[in-house]
Amino acid sequence: MYIKQIEIDNFKSFATKIEIPLLKGFSTIVGPNGSGKSNIIDAVLFALGLATSRNLRAEKIADFISTYTKRNEAIVKVTFADGENGEEFSVARKIKKSTQGYNSVYYLDDKITTHTEILMKLEKYNVTPNSYNVVMQGDVTSIIGATDNERRKIIDEIAGVAEFDRQINQASEKLDAVEVSVKNSSIMLHEVENRLNQLKEEKEVALKYQKLKDEKHGLESQVNTVKFFDIKTKLEQAHENILEYTKKKKLEEVNAKDLDERIKVIDEKYQEICETVKEKGEAHQIEVQKKAEECKGEISRKENSFNFEEKQIQDKKKTIENSINGIDNHNTKIEVANQNIKSKQVDISVTDKELEKQRAERKRITEDLTGLNENVDQQIKHREHLRKELDTLKDKETALIQKQVPLETELQNLNNKIKDAKQGIETYNSLKNDYESKKDSLELQIETLKKEQQDCKIIQQNITHDYDKVINELTDLDFELSAGRKQLFNLEVRKNASEVSSGNRAIQTVENAHIEGVHAPLFKLGNVDKEYATALEVAVGGRMSNIVVDDPDTATTVFEVVRSSGAGRVTCIPLNKIAEAPNSLNLPREQGVIDYAINLIDFDDMYLDAFYYAVGSTLVVENDYVAKKLIRKYRMVTLDGTLYEKTGAMTGGGKVTTNLKFSIHEDDELEKYKKRLQEIENKYNKAKQRKQELETKREQVRINYSNAMTEFNKANIELNSLNKNFETSKTTYAQNQEFIKLSEPEIERINKELDKSEERHIKLIDEMTELKSKIEEIEQLLDDSDLKKLKEMTEGIDSEIARLETNKRNFENEIQSFNMEIAFHKTTIENSKETIEKCKSDIEESERNKLLFTEDIKKLKVQLEDYETQIEEIKEKLGDLLKQRDEINEQLIDLRTKKNVKTAELEKIAEQIESFKARRREIEPELEVARKDLEEAGVEISKLQPVNMSIDELNSKIQRLSRKMDDLGAVNMNAITQYDEVSQREQELKEKIETLSHERQEIINRMNGYEQVKKDAFMTTYNNINSNFKELYHQLSGGEGSLILEDEVNPFAGGLDIEAKPGDKPKVKLKGLSGGEKSVAALALVFAIQKYMPAPFYALDEVDSALDPINIDKLANMIKTQAKQIQFVVVTHRKPMIEVSDRSIGVTQKEKGKSLVSGVTHHKQEIVV
Repeated sequence: MYIKQIEIDNFKSFATKIEIPLLKGFSTIVGPNGSGKSNIIDAVLFALGLATSRNLRAEKIADFISTYTKRNEAIVKVTFADGENGEEFSVARKIKKSTQGYNSVYYLDDKITTHTEILMKLEKYNVTPNSYNVVMQGDVTSIIGATDNERRKIIDEIAGVAEFDRQINQASEKLDAVEVSVKNSSIMLHEVENRLNQLKEEKEVALKYQKLKDEKHGLESQVNTVKFFDIKTKLEQAHENILEYTKKKKLEEVNAKDLDERIKVIDEKYQEICETVKEKGEAHQIEVQKKAEECKGEISRKENSFNFEEKQIQDKKKTIENSINGIDNHNTKIEVANQNIKSKQVDISVTDKELEKQRAERKRITEDLTGLNENVDQQIKHREHLRKELDTLKDKETALIQKQVPLETELQNLNNKIKDAKQGIETYNSLKNDYESKKDSLELQIETLKKEQQDCKIIQQNITHDYDKVINELTDLDFELSAGRKQLFNLEVRKNASEVSSGNRAIQTVENAHIEGVHAPLFKLGNVDKEYATALEVAVGGRMSNIVVDDPDTATTVFEVVRSSGAGRVTCIPLNKIAEAPNSLNLPREQGVIDYAINLIDFDDMYLDAFYYAVGSTLVVENDYVAKKLIRKYRMVTLDGTLYEKTGAMTGGGKVTTNLKFSIHEDDELEKYKKRLQEIENKYNKAKQRKQELETKREQVRINYSNAMTEFNKANIELNSLNKNFETSKTTYAQNQEFIKLSEPEIERINKELDKSEERHIKLIDEMTELKSKIEEIEQLLDDSDLKKLKEMTEGIDSEIARLETNKRNFENEIQSFNMEIAFHKTTIENSKETIEKCKSDIEESERNKLLFTEDIKKLKVQLEDYETQIEEIKEKLGDLLKQRDEINEQLIDLRTKKNVKTAELEKIAEQIESFKARRREIEPELEVARKDLEEAGVEISKLQPVNMSIDELNSKIQRLSRKMDDLGAVNMNAITQYDEVSQREQELKEKIETLSHERQEIINRMNGYEQVKKDAFMTTYNNINSNFKELYHQLSGGEGSLILEDEVNPFAGGLDIEAKPGDKPKVKLKGLSGGEKSVAALALVFAIQKYMPAPFYALDEVDSALDPINIDKLANMIKTQAKQIQFVVVTHRKPMIEVSDRSIGVTQKEKGKSLVSGVTHHKQEIVV
């Protein structure tokens, strides 16, 4: 590719349109200093958008428009050709002045485009703003004057170091984010593991609970047989109750009838008195009281209405006052405006007189000068005629410019809108490329944050559970401490009084021996409720100290240990030899019987036979009355400890004193209790500390959850915004494309109109220039003294006339403004008057309403006094009768109360009868259902016998299982499934941490790789450019030169210097070279970069200005050699450079400041342009 042609029109010193053909090879642009040679290079940079206005030696972009024409636009067009396939494309740029500033428009193949699209097109050919394919006069100097770091940054830019730095920064930011995620996930994993351990315990409890529940369900399914006989018994009992309560009902009905007769007599007397009271005015009293209350309400409403009208009057008066003040203010302003109008009218009258005077004076002077001589008169008349024509043309020019202004504004708006539209299209394309990745990233972030919130909830639940547990523990421990200290005091008081029995000593000896197969004494194997403790300890009696062992051999070992220690005697219960407990015990139906003693002791099932040996079939009953009913039928014990043997023997009296008690009354030794108290205190302190830790932890989790929620909401908003922006951009994209499609023909039409207008403008300028020349010629023919005299006499008058006419117009405009102000004030005054009238009318209406309300209130108050008087009179009149009526009413109420009680008793009896009947009706179907259940189970009802185990015994076993279930406390049955869920979450977090750790290592490796790749890219670029520099420096200077890095290990820590050895001179750094040698070194660096980043063309602007003839020859020959492959355009005025080139383009200025291309010299043949 190469530049085929440059078209320059009205750009800088090129005032007229010029087309400069360029060919492949080596072309020079020559001409005198100041002829405009460099403006050709400026034009190329301007059209391609490769430099700012300051780089192109202009303060602002509008300075590119030539000042030697009246045109207000400049355009440069560069045409490129591809030598291989013959294709062409053009890049152009047009700037145009307007009333809004200036417009700058780019064209690609004569179609409007953007600066960005131009740069993208050129970048394909290695032509960029930062490349060295165009070298201006100051570029060589800047390389020489640059610091070592600035010189190294040239290599940085070529090697693309900035992109690597950007990638490293992105990776660093991502690494920080991954580190945070790893930390947060690790914290969450720790909490989830804690939760998992907690759930593991809860799961075990839940499984145990499920086992007990299944066992309980099995017992509940065995009650059908017992249930049938219980229902049958209940049915018989219900029938007996119905007969008993029916007799009782008949007796109560007789009593109720007697009460009815007494009530009837007293009620008749009460009604007589009530009639008397009614006749004497009680009903009238009630009616009068009602009217009095209505009257009070009406008075209150009227008073409220009166106050409202009063407020309305005050508000209206204030409005009237404000309106009157406003009218006065507006009248004052009208008077001021009228005075101003009169003043201005006087000014206009004075101005008219002055105008008439000045015009008469001008006419007199013109008539006086007309007779100077005939020739002069004719010339003056001709000049005046030409001036009128010139004024006419100026008016046309003004009209034309006024017509151009809206077109230019419209064009500017369209260009701006097209620019915005293309920017919108670029934004959409950019958003479209990143949309899916950003969307996926945000959705992943939202999902991650959602899981983080769930983790926080799990942690929070865990903490809350632990916190509640700690609070309960603290409460319990506090209570235990208080109770323990009190108990400790009691133990210390009784310490010396307590004696240890021999049995207890024997038990302690056995326990201290730790014999295999020994379980424990009975009193340590059972737990009882406090309510039954005394009864059960009496029932077990001396067997409380019996020791449970596995077998007789173990018992023998126990006896030997006790005998050898002299601790006394002991009884053992071998589990494998003791008699088995019966499967069921039939509980008697007697009221007051609680249960069998064995059912009231809570023990492990393996000790059932041992406890049955201890208590047998002993019943626990409420009191002696119940026991006496069943004496000699059962062995029984009452709640207060009286023992009834089945033989009839009875044991009772004072409170039982024994050191052997079930666990509910267990008295620990003093030292053990002190140790226990110390343990409780330690637990209390630890629990308190744990509470504080949990509170801190809970607050941190709350903050984490809040942060996660904030980030979650932020990501949601960002995702919604992204989707919304994408949809909006998508819609805008279509609208922008349609707008550009519709606007381009409109812009073309406006440009055509403006071009036509500009042509007419130029034609007018030419005509005005011609008229001005004619006027100048006439004025030269006129006598200078006469002309000067005429000008002196008329110019001042003309100026004064113009000033007076302007003043008159200003006075007239001011009068019009004052009239408009007067009209506004008058309209406002009329509106205020209408407001005042309306307010007065409203005030009159409100005053009338006030009078009406006042009269109504007076009447109502009089009426109220009358009602109150009537009420007092009626009260005095009815006083004795009312008192007598109240006394009879009290008697009547007392009898009716008794009657109601009696009725209630009858109803209750009837309800009881109905209840018994209902119960019978309920039991009959139940009995039938129980019968059918048994028949379906294959049982013959006629042969069915009552079983030994009762429903109560079954229920007792079920209750034991229920108590065990209750002892497990609040069971989290969901823990079975929650354990699996949290376990899965634990695995997810472990996998996430592993993935994040892997990602973290990958990022670190990538960052290290980026650093190495960045260094490799830099060193590759540096080595190639250095190699090119050595070769080119040798060609230019005949010596040796190289680029030196200050720090080769870490090149980015130091700068870049040039070391050179020109000819036979010693090797020195750049600072040690002469001015010309520095230029040679800098040019060698420029050409080394160009060789590394080859472009299709190079433009050099007087780069040989600081070189001596020998170095110019070398530079020219080197360019000549390279120009065989690449197009070179060199601005120069040095002969050696010109002679070596293939062709020279001459630039000159025939008129001062206006550049022209004089011709192209090609192989000694001149081509005129």
